Amino acid sequence: MIEDIKTNDDFNEEDDELDIIKLVSTNANNSNQYLIFNGSNGELYAKNVSKIEELIVYKDLEIAHNSTGSLIIGTADVRGQMTPIVNFDEWFGNKVLDDSEYELVVLASYGGYRFGIVVKSVEYIVAIEPEDMVDNSISNPKTTFITKVKVGSENRLCTIFDSDKMLLDIFENSEKSNLEKISNVTSKRVSEKLVLFADDSKFIREMVRKFFVAMDLNYKIFEDGKYLIEELKKLNPNDIGLIITDLEMPNLGGKEVIKFIRENLKFNDINIIVHTNMSNNIMEEDLLKAGANQIINKIDMKELSQSIKKNIR
Repeated sequence: MIEDIKTNDDFNEEDDELDIIKLVSTNANNSNQYLIFNGSNGELYAKNVSKIEELIVYKDLEIAHNSTGSLIIGTADVRGQMTPIVNFDEWFGNKVLDDSEYELVVLASYGGYRFGIVVKSVEYIVAIEPEDMVDNSISNPKTTFITKVKVGSENRLCTIFDSDKMLLDIFENSEKSNLEKISNVTSKRVSEKLVLFADDSKFIREMVRKFFVAMDLNYKIFEDGKYLIEELKKLNPNDIGLIITDLEMPNLGGKEVIKFIRENLKFNDINIIVHTNMSNNIMEEDLLKAGANQIINKIDMKELSQSIKKNIR
């Protein structure tokens, strides 16, 4: 459950006295809840609430600024933790406004990282159903989907940006470390059976593809759970060694993939790894009860390797 959700009308000058607007997302186990915010270009953007800890009023946050040329514009002490701060417009390639025009910092936490994202202003939190999303990653590599949301009486286009791409761009050393881990893999093939993998982020798909090649695995990679299930139906169950799925995907998400496999006698003994940056304790409990064998963080190639060796048959 998300508490203290604010609508667009709630964010006005009178409410500026409230220096912290809490989302309490640790209890949010609904993967289709999105925070809608404004970019400097007048367009709308969305970030999944399960990756957000809270919103902080920008003017109330003391930031030690870095020199220019880095995506991390500075560091702030947030709840006793030194937290990197980035500007969304700068990362996305929009015009960067004067500091006085930015209202809020979105405190994000996923993939083992915690950082603040400076945004112009926030509209509200809304549920976006997978069937209402259209793939936009080919048009813009920093996005995953385009959808429509209602702001006031108007239906407007909204871009769901690629949070995994943002994470890799901000923490470049993490990406380099994972690429080094991939290049250093000398493992013998742990199984002849097929690994099926689904993720809607093309950056994750490409990184995992390199990793599977390094591990000498037989594999098939899909951009959505829907396509994984379609392929699964064509295969002999005995040929499948493992299924790895993202949680949030546009047509068929990880929960639905798990449900299909566990309810189908042909496939229900295949192990399933959920590979996500969205999980919290409640969500992980739900996934394990639904039939997942393990939940792991994205972008951690060491953990992925260990999980594959543990779960593949």
